[in-house]
Amino acid sequence: MIEHILADWPLWGLNTSAPSMAQVKTLPGGLTNRCFLLSLEGGPDAGQYVLRVEGKNSAALDINREAEYAVHQMAAAKGLTPAIVCRPVDKHYWIRRYVPGRTLTDDDLTPARIRRMLDKLQSLHHATVPAGVPHLSVTDKAGYYWDMLSAQGTPACILDMRAPLQQCMHAMPDQRRSLCHMDPLPANWIENDAGELILLDWEYAAIGHPLWDIAALFQAAGLSQEQEHSLLLDGLNQKYNASWRQAKRQMQYLSVLWYGAQRLWSAEHLAQELSALQNGAPAA
Repeated sequence: MIEHILADWPLWGLNTSAPSMAQVKTLPGGLTNRCFLLSLEGGPDAGQYVLRVEGKNSAALDINREAEYAVHQMAAAKGLTPAIVCRPVDKHYWIRRYVPGRTLTDDDLTPARIRRMLDKLQSLHHATVPAGVPHLSVTDKAGYYWDMLSAQGTPACILDMRAPLQQCMHAMPDQRRSLCHMDPLPANWIENDAGELILLDWEYAAIGHPLWDIAALFQAAGLSQEQEHSLLLDGLNQKYNASWRQAKRQMQYLSVLWYGAQRLWSAEHLAQELSALQNGAPAA
C-alpha cells in the first residue's frame, strides 16, 4: 500500500526525487486511520510531513471525507491545525507538514491547560461553517454504531437497549448550533515546544451543539462536578444546567457505542456502560 502511495510523488509537488520506504516511519495512535512520518529530500519543500491514509471503515463509521477536508483547511486558516498541502483526487490519503511536539494524555488535562483548550474550541465554535458540512444528529450517528453492533452478533440483551436509549438521547441540549470538532480528546492535541496547542483529526467535525466538544473534553479529564462547574462558568460563562447535562450524556453515549462498534470493549463492559446511561447514571 505505502509503496503505491510513494509512487505518486510527482503529484505532490513537494520533492524532486522518488522517496523510498526508508524515508517512512509509522506514527503511533490512529484507531480509524493510519499515519506515517514522511521525510522528503530535495527541493525547496524538503522536510518532514505526515502522510495520513484513510481507514477502510469510513463509510461504516459515517465519516464524510469531503467535509473533513473543508473543515480542516478552514481550521488551518484560523491557526488551529496545520494545513493539508497535498490531497490527490480519489487516492484516499493526504499530506501535511509534521508538527514537532508532544501528544497530550489524560494526565495533561490540568484546569489551566483545559482553559487554554477551551479558548481554542471557542474559536472553532465561532467560525464560519464551510459549505457541505453535515449537521450531526446524535441518534443518527448512534444508529450507525448500533447497526455495526448488530452485524457483529452482539448479544440481544445489549441490542434491546437501542430503542429506549435512542429515545432519551434524541433531544438537543438547546437551540445553539456551531461547527464542532466532535473528538477533542487529549490524543488529538499536540503541544509544541513553544507551548502552543494544536488540534488534529477533524474527521468527525460537523455542525452540532458547542457543548458537545466541551463535554467530550471534560469526560476525558475525569473532572468532578465541582471542577466542571468552575470551568464552565469561568471559561464559558455556562451554567451547570439541563443543557449541559444532556450534552454530557449524549457524548458519553456516542463514546460508549464507538468503543463497542470498534470491538475495543467486551460485551460485558459494553452492557454495563449502556445500562448506566439507560438508568440515568454517567458512564464510567
